[in-house]
Amino acid sequence: KHLSFSDFLNVYQTEDIYYVNPVPPFLAPDVPIHHPLNCPFVIENLLADNVMWFSSGGTKSVWHNDAYENINCLMRGTKWFIMANKSETSQKAHIDMKDGAYSSVDVENVDVNKYPGFKDMQFYNVTMEAGDCLYIPWLWFHHVNSIGSNLAVNIWWRAYRTPLQCDHVTQLTFDQVHFKDGEDEEKQMPLNEAAHQNIYLHERMYTAKTIDPSGFLDSVGPALDERGLQHVTDEDVNKLFELLDSDRNGLLDYIEIDKILSVLPKFMLQFKDEL
Repeated sequence: KHLSFSDFLNVYQTEDIYYVNPVPPFLAPDVPIHHPLNCPFVIENLLADNVMWFSSGGTKSVWHNDAYENINCLMRGTKWFIMANKSETSQKAHIDMKDGAYSSVDVENVDVNKYPGFKDMQFYNVTMEAGDCLYIPWLWFHHVNSIGSNLAVNIWWRAYRTPLQCDHVTQLTFDQVHFKDGEDEEKQMPLNEAAHQNIYLHERMYTAKTIDPSGFLDSVGPALDERGLQHVTDEDVNKLFELLDSDRNGLLDYIEIDKILSVLPKFMLQFKDEL
């Protein structure tokens, strides 16, 4: 059954129902972009999605993680989060629902015989009240329990490790930005190829400090093929790696990866007839 937002609110006053959808367009001017995200590079390239959560209370999530960075802001009610670092959960989380990246474990009453990894896992417990915002890092597992009448909004954005300079930014609201998740590749890519590769490599490297020539080739080679550059050889990609590897140690760190923003456009000129 489909309800208008106003009809939902009327039913919400008397029935135990919930709402999980993006912020409605008519409310977007009233919802600010959180200050840590108010950076031009983030706004233009990294914002993925947003969700407004209405709950009458008593709703719980499964033990799961998200493929994005996440900030959850609570406007009404109380939320209780249980969280664990992705480094803690890589071998212990018992993800028995792999298609959805979640577990059927009852986090509040764990059967340690069925889920023995939870015995040794370090957990973080967070209680949120109205006015609080919580940062949930990329791939951290978490469980959410909403207590009482709840209203929250969260923003997902793509993982990116390099610190960004955000001086003199203007406060923006949801109606002034564009969330790109779910769009096809052609519509999603106003950013140039260099920025796309830069972000993609950051996501690949998020759990490591460096990337070697093999990992670089596996990441960049197929992506260039998808852009119609079939004549770019493995040797060409290795030359690009060498251009970025300023300390000549055979590994690229985040600082060197960021050089792709300036190096890749010049590198691609040799294939300009294919573009």
